[in-house]
Amino acid sequence: MATSKAKVMAYIEPELKEDLERLADVHNRSISNLLETLIRDEIERAKSTGELKPPVQQGK
Repeated sequence: MATSKAKVMAYIEPELKEDLERLADVHNRSISNLLETLIRDEIERAKSTGELKPPVQQGK
C-alpha cells in the first residue's frame, strides 16, 4: 500500500514489542497506527506544556 507518510525505524526489547502487539490488539489498531497515535499524543502534550517549542522559522 502506497503512503505519503514518513517511515521511522526503531529497535526495542522483544518483551516491549510483545506488549505493543497486545495493546494494538486491545485497541483494534495496527502497531503502526498505535505508535503514530501515541507519538502524536505525546508531541501534543509536550507542545501544550511548553516542553516542545515551535520551530524557529528561518528567513523571517
